[in-house]
Amino acid sequence: MISTNVFVLIDRKAGKVYSSTELLPNGERKQVGKLDDNGRVILLQEEFEEGNSQLTTPTTTTTARRGIHKKEENANVKDDPSISSFPFKTDSDDHCESPLVAYEDICPLLESYKRLIRKKSNRELSIYDPYYCDGRVALHLKSLGFPEVYNKKEDCYEVWKDPSHYPEYDVFLTNPPYSGVHVEKLMQHVSSCNKPWMLLMPNFVHKKDYFQRLTVNNGQCPIYLVPKKRYIYQPPPNFREKKVSDTHKKSSPFISMWYIWGGSKEMTDKWFQLLRNQKSSTYDVARSKSGLRDLRRKK
Repeated sequence: MISTNVFVLIDRKAGKVYSSTELLPNGERKQVGKLDDNGRVILLQEEFEEGNSQLTTPTTTTTARRGIHKKEENANVKDDPSISSFPFKTDSDDHCESPLVAYEDICPLLESYKRLIRKKSNRELSIYDPYYCDGRVALHLKSLGFPEVYNKKEDCYEVWKDPSHYPEYDVFLTNPPYSGVHVEKLMQHVSSCNKPWMLLMPNFVHKKDYFQRLTVNNGQCPIYLVPKKRYIYQPPPNFREKKVSDTHKKSSPFISMWYIWGGSKEMTDKWFQLLRNQKSSTYDVARSKSGLRDLRRKK
């Protein structure tokens, strides 16, 4: 019999149950059970015996842009009216806004590119974020001196099909939804554009076959900006069902980092040197996958 004190992460769409504490080597949650036909949690006996002490740890985690959501056993799931207002299919667990510090970390790159393309001020640099959540990205960038941000509540995949509706921009910058195939579709798109891109994504994306095929094999070798303290994401008000606990940590189950391509090898190399010379207290920078491994070994 399962104790009501057991806390797990439940993906109701897939009918799978995950550990609230354990991660696999690829960064994904460890599956420890499943849902039966009545939606009840059934833990795998072997996993339950080995990890019972961890599963009963009373921690609560809110996911960021990912289709795994923490719930207590038998919690009621309610439709969120704020999500239904979107003109495209959404997953409420994909809706979390990136923190201000994440944009502060890449400000030197935006300012550098502004000078390269001879914009008179930061205000003239146009930025495109195709994935709309609650519009906070535009507010954050405006507070940092970059008010020209295209971030609208529209189906970006439909927009990308129609050149007449495709926005003009200088830099492609986004934190995409992590669920489904969003990240792969994003990589397919940006790798075909002749523009700089800055993508805030989980740190395991660079290990995916499609990432290697669409970037390195395509002549686009990005650099990686790795925060020294993991970014904390927050869902907009009323975008998530209420938790039983009043206190819960707002974070991503994945460590995220910036994937950055300057539009050319020369610009990317220049950005790498710029970031290194910053000697930042908030992030490290790596030029390659081997560089990422070196950073991990230093910890």
